[in-house]
Amino acid sequence: MAMRGKKTMNIDGVRTTNFPYEVIDGEEHYNLHAAVVVEHITENIPREAKPAITIDYDKIPESFHRAVREKMGIKQPDAINEAETREREQKLIEFLDKGAK
Repeated sequence: MAMRGKKTMNIDGVRTTNFPYEVIDGEEHYNLHAAVVVEHITENIPREAKPAITIDYDKIPESFHRAVREKMGIKQPDAINEAETREREQKLIEFLDKGAK
């Protein structure tokens, strides 16, 4: 089971607090999307100002995350209503039942 946490890291020369990570098999792993979000911010900070700046990852607006996901080509799943979900689940159950016989 993976343990999740948040830590302070230096990303592209900028102190970043509350940066998310997971520990899997004793090793820390960082989400690519999270790093790209911070890098999209840091690329607009002058190099000489970076040591004076702190980014709080938890305070980055969801709208900015969405914009970065779009730039990365990551699409959100289409919203599916509950009735459609139940119908798909039922078809899957029927298909699996037929295969088990």
